[in-house]
Amino acid sequence: MIPLPFFLKATMRPAGIVAIRALPQSKMRIALRYVPPTTLIGAIAYPLLHIAGDRSETVYEEKTFRSSAGGVLELFDWVTVKTLGKPRIQGALLKINTIYRGNVQSAVTSFPFAVTYGTNDILITAVYLINEEALGRSSYTRKDIERAAWGITRLGSRESVVSVEDVETGRAEVAEAEMAKTAYAFPFNGVEVKGKGTLQSVVDWRSGIGDYSKAGRMVMFYPEESVEVRGRLRTIKVGEEVVVLAQ
Repeated sequence: MIPLPFFLKATMRPAGIVAIRALPQSKMRIALRYVPPTTLIGAIAYPLLHIAGDRSETVYEEKTFRSSAGGVLELFDWVTVKTLGKPRIQGALLKINTIYRGNVQSAVTSFPFAVTYGTNDILITAVYLINEEALGRSSYTRKDIERAAWGITRLGSRESVVSVEDVETGRAEVAEAEMAKTAYAFPFNGVEVKGKGTLQSVVDWRSGIGDYSKAGRMVMFYPEESVEVRGRLRTIKVGEEVVVLAQ
């Protein structure tokens, strides 16, 4: 009998701003409308590392600062997100500082972000599929990961404050299918989609986390609501919901 993988689902309510810039980070970059997997891992890694007594946000390795989240990366087999509602993008407001014939013009900058308040009541639900073999080798327990999920306070930048409304855990049913209906983001690779959503290029967290300058990318489809996906699919059932995994 194949053991069913352990999953954790955290439902969060954003305070109004989700400030996640396309990386490498710069104020000139656009904001991401939806939360990428790297940010979801970073969000739960911070309270998880606190449980182990590690309060560092970065580590210095090979002359490069990397995210401390890399230390818990192997605990996750898959990470994805569902966004109830469509955030609006606020672009950067910039005034470039220049010197012209001795006159200095002052600079004004404002970073880009996604706005989640308005007429829609937006909820963000993250699903983490846990690698229990890696968990067994670590100093953490399933209870620690559940505690860490309740301890998520922000997504990405410090402006992106969230409150965790619910945490659910359980066993996920793994299946292969030619069609699935899902509201969770999935890799847009070799599939056909019927329904509304947004394509977003994100860092492929499986290639590492922390140094994004050379990291691999993947294109994710973020559904606005539930969409129909066709292809050679590998899925998990999380409660009554379906998540499409990478091939």
